[in-house]
Amino acid sequence: MKNTLNIAAAGLAAVLLTGCPTVSPEGAQLGARVNDAMAPTATVMYDQVVIIDKVLQNTKNGKIAIERQGARRNPTGTLNVIVQIRNRTDHPQVIEARTSFFDNGFAPTEKPSAWTRVHLDGNGIGSYQESSIGAAQVAHYYVEVREAR
Repeated sequence: MKNTLNIAAAGLAAVLLTGCPTVSPEGAQLGARVNDAMAPTATVMYDQVVIIDKVLQNTKNGKIAIERQGARRNPTGTLNVIVQIRNRTDHPQVIEARTSFFDNGFAPTEKPSAWTRVHLDGNGIGSYQESSIGAAQVAHYYVEVREAR
């Protein structure tokens, strides 16, 4: 009888312990080391446009595509970034973009620009432009694109 109670208690404990959810830590997590220097996440890619929302960037079902990007100097010497974005869906979309500017040493020269809304017609192309505030020291840019919030 005592042996049967011990077996039953052990079985009950096993059932209760397997039903407990694992505890996941909240808050900031440690960064993951990227050991491959050729990995796309190894460094920030300057002079690029990055789609930061996963629903927009999926290559199979992606909602947008970056058609062209580039920068030129304005007559005042500031750097003007231009991005052409294609809507790959049949319905209108609203996205947001912002630009960060950097010097030749890749140090930020100013705060990131405000998020700017870009309205895209179904299967249409829209443009985003941003100019730096500074002139001489600005050498590189980094554009982030997300769904409108």
